[in-house]
Amino acid sequence: MLQAIWPSFKDFPNHIPASSHVTSAQLLCFFLFIIVQLPLLWLHVSKLRFLFMAKTIVMPIFGLTLFVWALVAGNFVPRIYYTNPLTGFPAHGFGPTFSKGTHITDGTPAIVVFFQCVTTAIGPKATLALNMPDFTRYAKYPKQVFWTQAVGLVVLVTLCGILGITVTSACQQVYGVTTWNPLQVSILWNNRAAQFFSALCWMFAVIGTNVSANSVSFSNDLSLWFPKWINARRGAYVCCIISIAATPWNIQYSAASFSAFLGGYALFLGPIAGIMMSDFWVLRTRYLNLSSLYRHPDIYSFFHGFNIRAFGAFICGIAPNLAGLAKATGNQHVPRGATYFYSLSWLVGTLVAFVVYTIAGKVWPMEERFEAGQMMEGLDMSSLSNSDQDDAKMK
Repeated sequence: MLQAIWPSFKDFPNHIPASSHVTSAQLLCFFLFIIVQLPLLWLHVSKLRFLFMAKTIVMPIFGLTLFVWALVAGNFVPRIYYTNPLTGFPAHGFGPTFSKGTHITDGTPAIVVFFQCVTTAIGPKATLALNMPDFTRYAKYPKQVFWTQAVGLVVLVTLCGILGITVTSACQQVYGVTTWNPLQVSILWNNRAAQFFSALCWMFAVIGTNVSANSVSFSNDLSLWFPKWINARRGAYVCCIISIAATPWNIQYSAASFSAFLGGYALFLGPIAGIMMSDFWVLRTRYLNLSSLYRHPDIYSFFHGFNIRAFGAFICGIAPNLAGLAKATGNQHVPRGATYFYSLSWLVGTLVAFVVYTIAGKVWPMEERFEAGQMMEGLDMSSLSNSDQDDAKMK
């Protein structure tokens, strides 16, 4: 955006060494972005619905515009008869991404690379899947939760993937540049207005993602751990400080580093998903004691506040993938088979944790689901039933 407004910003002097994986201009933009985002962290979750409503309107329009540009730039014609002399790729069609064959230089089987890409794609969305209760708690009835997640995490995420592949292909064909970063595509456009509005849309999208996938869930978790000192707003600002300390430019400086981070990220999220599914769907058969959720000590206090079954299942879930994680972070003395196994890190972690937690729950039975006749602020035991019965009652 700054470069679109002031083209001279492109020549902003850099005083940071290359080993830092960030330039002075990028660091300046990063902190400007943080400053813009800070006021939104003050808002309560219920007030953020207007932000997300605006995002659901703006971003699909922007995505469709990008997709149309990719089609027009590639002329939307199947591969035909000649090659672009500058790029070496067909001069028409969607571009080389959809036409060239598989080319893997390090000898890794294509199926392993495929699952590595699948795991990388799951990584950022696994966060949203786990943190969804932070938002679905405000739904009026259960069916609202089902359809919004089905559309958001299945349909829209798939369309985003198709959009990214198509735009990358068009960019490679038109400019002879292969890039994974959408902002780099905007820079290639020879139109300052297009650069500005595309960067503005991406900034809007990233702010919405930061708030929904990171700040809200982190602040809720932190306020549960330290309710006397941390509330939702303070937790959001703590998350912001930690995000700066994490030096994210070391993660995003290349496609390889970014994909390695997402793969490792999914490694730890998979076991959590497996534990949650086993606990709610299998061991508790979709029943929760509402009053006990708000009392301590009670049946959900477990062993001095810790669910030992969950810790054991989590460790078992990540253990098979640790060798592959070591390889992804630079250890060259890891067997190749471990890296193949690591390509399925999210799926393996989910399944192992699910099985281990289920077995542990059967051997070491869960607490009672509810006590007969228990009341909670005028709500009788019907409020403790499963979601389908709740939905039927509301009708």
